[in-house]
Amino acid sequence: MKRTAPLLVATVAAAALTACTSAPPPAQPTPTQYQDVPSLVAAVTKSVEEKKTYRFTIAPPTSGGVTAPANGSVRLGDVPSVDATTTRPVQTGGKDEELRFVSTTKDTAFVKLPAVFGLPAGKPWVKLDRKDNDDFTNTMLGFHDVIYQQAVFTTYHLPVIKAGGELKLIAQTGDRVRYSIAVDYQKAYNTLTDENLRNEVKLALDQNVTNSAGEVELDGSGLPIRIKFSTQFQNALIVDEARFSDWGSDVKISEPAQNEISPRN
Repeated sequence: MKRTAPLLVATVAAAALTACTSAPPPAQPTPTQYQDVPSLVAAVTKSVEEKKTYRFTIAPPTSGGVTAPANGSVRLGDVPSVDATTTRPVQTGGKDEELRFVSTTKDTAFVKLPAVFGLPAGKPWVKLDRKDNDDFTNTMLGFHDVIYQQAVFTTYHLPVIKAGGELKLIAQTGDRVRYSIAVDYQKAYNTLTDENLRNEVKLALDQNVTNSAGEVELDGSGLPIRIKFSTQFQNALIVDEARFSDWGSDVKISEPAQNEISPRN
């Protein structure tokens, strides 16, 4: 017993010393929770605009709808720039083809077409201009605009949520906070002042789509991880979901070189 006592005392002393000198792990900051839609939209808009750049992934729609899987990057500015790649059929009954869209201005975009379009080798890009009204331009700009609407959510989703949304539920998991929002399209239409946005909302109302269930999920820094809309259209529930990452990353978006663009015939 005499031999073990010093060892026991030393062990206890060491444990006490460790307890006194070991600092507890730093507490994780508690994410801010916003209690109404205007506060949420204002905070998200501010945090996003401070970062300027991000990457996005659009999930395949669960049922019907006009969206398609896509991914790419965004650089915000007076006119946001988008570089997006999507896969979808481009011919009736045809297989999925890859389309890449680049837009840096409001009224034009460029699309990189697959080989099925038969463009000259080395010139896979075509310029799309909104002043043109042919079927090809309208179809391709339609594909572009659907991606743009989901990817650049500051120009559509957030204003519509602010104008017609009501906060229903806040749920926190770790440092992530998910906001569930009921969006009333008639209220949004009556509240919005931007005519382009009002026209977009009117398209939904004209198809008897009066509301949608929105989700906005933020990370611990208050930046969006995911934005999701679930909309009942006729007999189908259409779920559109986009995820966001790499905030503030080095994103360079530029129009294709002139010698890679095929002329419109």
